[in-house]
Amino acid sequence: MEIKSIDVSSYQGKPDWAKVKKAGINFAILRIHQKNGPDTSFEHNYKGCRANKIAVGGYKYSYALTEAQALKEAEETLAVLDGRELDLPVFYDLEWEKQRKLGKEAVEKIAVVFLDHIKKAGYRVGIYCNVDWYQNVLSTKLKSYDLWLARYPANDDGTVQTRLKPEQGIGWQYSSKGKVAGISGNVDMDLFYKDYKEKAEEKKKTTGNKLEKHIKLGNYYANYGGKKPYLEKKSNAYLDDFTRNAGSKNYTKFARDVNNWGQPGCQGQPWCAVYQFWKLVKIFGLARALQIMGGGFYNCRSVTRHAKQKGTWHSTPKKGALVVFRNGAHIGSITKYDDIYIYTNEGNTSSTPGVVANGGSCRNKKYKRTDPAIDGYVWIDYGTASDQRSTETAIHLDKTPKWVGMVNTAELNVRSWAGTEYPRIKKYPLLAQHNLVDVCNTIKADDGTAWYYVRIVNKYYGFVAARYITKV
Repeated sequence: MEIKSIDVSSYQGKPDWAKVKKAGINFAILRIHQKNGPDTSFEHNYKGCRANKIAVGGYKYSYALTEAQALKEAEETLAVLDGRELDLPVFYDLEWEKQRKLGKEAVEKIAVVFLDHIKKAGYRVGIYCNVDWYQNVLSTKLKSYDLWLARYPANDDGTVQTRLKPEQGIGWQYSSKGKVAGISGNVDMDLFYKDYKEKAEEKKKTTGNKLEKHIKLGNYYANYGGKKPYLEKKSNAYLDDFTRNAGSKNYTKFARDVNNWGQPGCQGQPWCAVYQFWKLVKIFGLARALQIMGGGFYNCRSVTRHAKQKGTWHSTPKKGALVVFRNGAHIGSITKYDDIYIYTNEGNTSSTPGVVANGGSCRNKKYKRTDPAIDGYVWIDYGTASDQRSTETAIHLDKTPKWVGMVNTAELNVRSWAGTEYPRIKKYPLLAQHNLVDVCNTIKADDGTAWYYVRIVNKYYGFVAARYITKV
């Protein structure tokens, strides 16, 4: 399989993408960011490719000489992408001579910082370089990425020289002097051997299912099919009814359910974050929801800190992302956005314009993207990140104590789910040696190790590694 492709930048001006498509080009890799600022043709090229159903990827020519500079390049690249979808990877273009002089180890560290940051934002990643760089500069680790390799003859005339095809890589840039209808002057020509578009469509289908379910779930509680929104209650009565027993005491079905799942639902307290967590559990299951929002999911500032640690915090919106307001005073989720507005689904707010924390109902709202009340966004991957446990098996844990255990190590982390990859609970993150706990359940982590679901001081619930608990 060979897929005809081109890669372009502002050097090609503003191509006529309808003519490019008719010329048989099905893939295009666009320069996203130049040395300083966005590529001046990126907006035109992205819109033209989308309008003509040409699969789109991107690249960033790297001038980074340090890991910090690589991270800055990644952030600048993501800022230009602004949450837009790509079918192909974002390729890190490694060819600058000053980088080469740093040596293999330094180049690897620089590239990994960039690639990891882009990947955490939900994009595929790869590396562009020439065959000489592949052979003499790329480390073994960098060679494990999808590689787009350049090799063309000194007498390059725009045609394919099969004898020069690299043995490695998923793409080959075979000429810098190609001619394509709709583009003035020369253009880089490529052949790809991996159908990213087909895989992107599969991912889009999966992403769309979970993302749209998440949005529909929020819409349901915001307007009940066009009628009234869900209102918080003045007591524990009628929690499942949208309007009965309405009051201002912060009682909700969401907090009740989260409590029943063995997590702090914080019934009777502000519930904007608990509502967002509840929706994510319904879509992904408990374990994945905890990975997204962290063990302190009920506190917006804690959610922000967790996202920054995980690399999912961004300054631009994305459909399905969480949005945090006013230094962690309130949180919502993005249902859609455009160049001017973000549109949100929120819990514990009101229909009054602007940020209303503790407003008592579920609502759909909108804000200008320039609104200073917006702190930032927590991006969520709806397509590739999945919890293998179903919602049912993940959240129905028996909270009845079975026996008493004692901590047999100096300090023991209390996690929000079984496994060291999950965050610690915020209410009681650590146990000390000889502390007593009520053991309610046993569960296996993904790596097969045994964990206990425990109750601490009769009120806090979490997970601890079983080997650090002795029955008493």
